[in-house]
Amino acid sequence: MVKTKAKKSESPETGPEAPSTPYSEAPETDDSTMDEPSNKTVLAAIAALSADVNRIRSEVCATIENRITEVSATMRGEISSLNENVQKSISELRGISAVHETALKELEESASTHSDILSTLQTTVDHLTTKVKHLDEKCEDLEAHSRRNNIRIIGIPEGKEGPRPREFISQLLTEALSLPEQPLIDRSHRINRQKPKPEDPPRPFILRLHYYHVREEILRRAMEKNKLEYQGRKIHIFPDFPPSVVKQRAAFTKVREMLRGRSDVRYGLIYPARLMVTHGGVKMSFTDPRETQDYAEKHFGQPH
Repeated sequence: MVKTKAKKSESPETGPEAPSTPYSEAPETDDSTMDEPSNKTVLAAIAALSADVNRIRSEVCATIENRITEVSATMRGEISSLNENVQKSISELRGISAVHETALKELEESASTHSDILSTLQTTVDHLTTKVKHLDEKCEDLEAHSRRNNIRIIGIPEGKEGPRPREFISQLLTEALSLPEQPLIDRSHRINRQKPKPEDPPRPFILRLHYYHVREEILRRAMEKNKLEYQGRKIHIFPDFPPSVVKQRAAFTKVREMLRGRSDVRYGLIYPARLMVTHGGVKMSFTDPRETQDYAEKHFGQPH
């Protein structure tokens, strides 16, 4: 079963419990009459605020426009100044570029000219180098030819020749080599350098024989003799070669020492500087000392 509450009556209570003062409601008023002053105030405030906003907006816009105008004027001035500086710099750079271009063109022309000159000079130098080499070889040949009758004697004590060196050397060669007659000597002297001290080796003798065949005979006999002596001192007799030939022949000294004393090897230096080696029935010719040494080390071992 559903219980329901009894609805109170909105009418004033009656009866003995009713209040002594009767209940009465306040009289109703017109809302339009009460709101009219308030709406006017709001509209007036809105109008005033709108005016203020418009005024502020105008002021802000004016300030912004003024600022933009000032900044624009300043920027125009700076841009104009910068543009002038840039144009000035560009003009200067163009001038420098033109100068450099002219200088570069001159350098290119100069380089081309000098290249042609160098090419011509190189051709001339090559020609002159070949010519100098030819002349040098010719001079060496002429010098060697002028020395072809000369011999060199090492080991004669200083001063033994006395005032007549030609007769002294002629007699020495006759006795030392058992020559059938005294050789005819055109000139005889020691090499042109300072006289040595007593304890130093004596200066070599250089002499020119009148006949070439006599010179060859003297060298042959000197080679055949194992030891030549004069007054108990050992002497040596050699051909008188130009310095350049002596240097070339000296390059074979080490190899000749390796071959010296070997009964199975025959060797000899041919003018100007060619080493002939005969070993095992094979005859070989060498002009390169390094190649000769390699051959000797391969067949005869390392030098001691």
